[in-house]
Formats: sequence, C-alpha cells, structure tokens
Amino acid sequence: MFNEIKQFEPVHFSTRIPFRITDHNYGDHVANNVFVEYLHEGRVQYLQRFGYTERNVEGVALIMSELCVKYTKQGLYPDTLKLDISATNFRPTRFDLYYRGYDLTGDLLVLARTEMAALGRESGKPTRMPEAFVRRAKSEFV
Repeated sequence: MFNEIKQFEPVHFSTRIPFRITDHNYGDHVANNVFVEYLHEGRVQYLQRFGYTERNVEGVALIMSELCVKYTKQGLYPDTLKLDISATNFRPTRFDLYYRGYDLTGDLLVLARTEMAALGRESGKPTRMPEAFVRRAKSEFV
C-alpha cells in the first residue's frame, strides 16, 4: 500500500504547514501524533478549496474511518511540511485520501492514507457519497 501512496499521481492539492517548536517530543523531533494533526489540517484545507467542511460536503458529513501512516524520516524545527494530497478509490459511501509529506529539502517524511466515509448529518448513519463532490474531487488538480 505505501508504495502506491509513494507514487500516486495526480496530486490534487498541496499545502505547506510550518513546524512549531511545541510540536517536538522528548526525542527532539516532531511527534508522530502531530503528523496525524498535520494530515487533518491538510484535509480541511483540501475540502475548503471546494467550499466544504468535514461537517458539510453537499449535505453529508465526512468522518475518518481508517488511518494508515508510515514515518520515513524525522521532522525537525525549524522547517515546514510540504503536504501533497490525492483523492482516490471512490466507492458508494467512501473514498481514500493519499498523503505524501516532505521537508523543504525534498526529503520524504511521511506517507499516509485515510479512508473517509460519508454520514447522514442528521442520522449519523452511512450514506452515499454526493455525486457532485465525487465529480469535483476527480477533476480538480493542483
């Protein structure tokens, strides 16, 4: 799976997230859990590009139903994470987001995949992924 993430094309969205000194752990590098927060920030920015939030994508909510992360190198302050995101593997109620994160020298720091599921905002039950979102997500590029 991580080889697939490492080579994904096309990139649908890219962002930069500066490391904060407070993101470091006792090992003096960016903590693993903080990278998961960076994925969340990137995902929120990706959705904002379309005018969506995780709570409202064409009338449905999105939740993360699965997370896979591979750390490849430590992130250090001061630096910035360049995060590339691709939306892929659309299914009736779910899709995947692939993430690649690099430091400013271009070294790969993190590979990840999140499975996002559509839920009815009122019912809280799985629902179909809105076709308008799927069309937009498949056609948008950096």
